[in-house]
Amino acid sequence: MSEAIEFKSTISTKEFCQLRESVGFQKLTVEQAETVLFNTSLLVNAVNDGRSVGIVRVLTDFVTDAYITDMIVSPDFQGKGLGKQLVNKALECLKDHSVEEVKLACSLYANPGKEAFYAKFGFQELPNDKYGYGMLAEL
Repeated sequence: MSEAIEFKSTISTKEFCQLRESVGFQKLTVEQAETVLFNTSLLVNAVNDGRSVGIVRVLTDFVTDAYITDMIVSPDFQGKGLGKQLVNKALECLKDHSVEEVKLACSLYANPGKEAFYAKFGFQELPNDKYGYGMLAEL
């Protein structure tokens, strides 16, 4: 890995699709990917030597709620601290946009085995006494 990772707030549709497919995420058409990116509130794209090698994508109202929906690191960049940098950058941006005296709740679904990674950033497993159960409706 080159030492120079640049972080951008945009990504091309093609690179977004390539990153998703590199980690086995659901394949999207170009049109679907364009819609996903258009409706993304916050995006951090890690670029190495002109190539997108990692991304974190967040849906948020920037006041009370945020949801990390994609956290992808290219397989050849995994285990090198890039995921930590991406999550930190996204959380910093959310904090920078937060409203004073209003707590912003950030949630995510961790892939199996990745819970400990997210716990390092303060994410808590559910259910717990404070937040109850997470729930999901697959449509």
